[in-house]
Amino acid sequence: MHTRISVLATALALVAGALLPGIAHAAPVANDDFDQATAVTALPFTQTQDASGATKASDDPFRCTGYELTNTVWFRYTATDNGLLRFTAADAGPSTVISVHTGGRGSLDDVEGGCSTDGQATFQGKAGTTYQIMISGWSRPLTTLTVGLDRIAPAANDNWSGAQPIDGLPFAVSPDLSVASPEADEPASACEPDRNKRSVWYRYTTAESRPILLGLENYGYQYSAAIYTGDSITSLTELTCYKGSQYEKKSVRANPGTTYYVRFSGEARNSGSGKLTLSETPPLDPSFYISSEATVFSDVQFRAESWNAFDKPMTSRWDFGDGSSSPATTEAVSHRYAKDGEYKITLNTTAPDGRSATKTTTVTVNTHDVAITRFDVPKTARAGQSVPITVHIGNTRYTEKPTVILYRSKGDSWEAVGSSTLDVPAHPSRTVKFPFSYTVTDADAAIGKVTFRAVVQLTYPIRDARPMDNEVIALATTIKGRS
Repeated sequence: MHTRISVLATALALVAGALLPGIAHAAPVANDDFDQATAVTALPFTQTQDASGATKASDDPFRCTGYELTNTVWFRYTATDNGLLRFTAADAGPSTVISVHTGGRGSLDDVEGGCSTDGQATFQGKAGTTYQIMISGWSRPLTTLTVGLDRIAPAANDNWSGAQPIDGLPFAVSPDLSVASPEADEPASACEPDRNKRSVWYRYTTAESRPILLGLENYGYQYSAAIYTGDSITSLTELTCYKGSQYEKKSVRANPGTTYYVRFSGEARNSGSGKLTLSETPPLDPSFYISSEATVFSDVQFRAESWNAFDKPMTSRWDFGDGSSSPATTEAVSHRYAKDGEYKITLNTTAPDGRSATKTTTVTVNTHDVAITRFDVPKTARAGQSVPITVHIGNTRYTEKPTVILYRSKGDSWEAVGSSTLDVPAHPSRTVKFPFSYTVTDADAAIGKVTFRAVVQLTYPIRDARPMDNEVIALATTIKGRS
């Protein structure tokens, strides 16, 4: 008896729910599941449906975007011939995902170009192949959905023989690779070895010799561009190619009367996000790198530099201004000058595309060199005694006004106990004495010794060419207590 009452109550509740106003019940969706996909039997095809009642199966693929899907509906089409197919989807909700597959349930393969979040997916259809097409929501469920499937014509410059002419520079274009396809005999590229990438072609002929700059604004590294010469698609020679960020470009020399073919290739998934540019390469304008503080005791390093990757590697020849020069090289070079003076440096450099430049600058060789030649400290002393200390400074090049600083040891550090600044004339053998006086302390006597250190410094910004002889540590002075 209780069972009958329970069943009856449940049935009445369901009927009441269906009749009560304000309670919405979505209608079942015929193509909700993969096995009930709507069959597309003729093109063009279009359909509008209420997809709000659609659900999601546990094995519905979501790798197209990687986002968790909300609900899905399915369509199925078997291509009758080869050619481009475009599936479109528009929904009242904010976003839809189109994903096109081949294969059976549980073993679906993605179709190149068949993943889209922008309302259309264009893919290469093959006669006799069945395509499983899933439409899904990913931020909100599907509601009122309108879809379409039709054949579309390929890009006019899809093939090498139909390459679009470039009438002048600069040239810029954002090709739609969704309407492109790989050509059977397209050459491999050093930047993109995959011959099956979709591509479009352009051609350029110049009446005069000029360097041309190939650029590619490429978000995500999914596009590549290459420049070729040749009389047929099977005899093309690649001159340069590029695949990378938008901050690097490639330059080649275009000769008059020669036709240059530019191929833009990549994926259709993000069609329109890549931009191909062709322009005349700007003049070569290298900068100098010259190591500072040129002296007769050290080599000076010279290198030609440029911010532009397309200028490199530059071949450079240097005239050092003293009657000597370097051979042409792409590497940095070094040169040592025999005497101080100002030297006019001339750089002649050439980029790989033939652009050249000549620039000049001046290098000043100025050698300053003072040295501590002698350090007089007492061998012994007593606490409380004032002892003389003398530092001898030699200088053979210019009149200098150096400062000598005297230090005493404090175990693990040094304490300055005096400084002196004097003129030191240049002389091949004479030196200048810097006298100091130091009063020995009881702390020195407690240790039993004291060590002195002398350092000579030139006035900034003058730098000593050989600083290793500017510092001397004397032998320790023995210290006795007070008498």
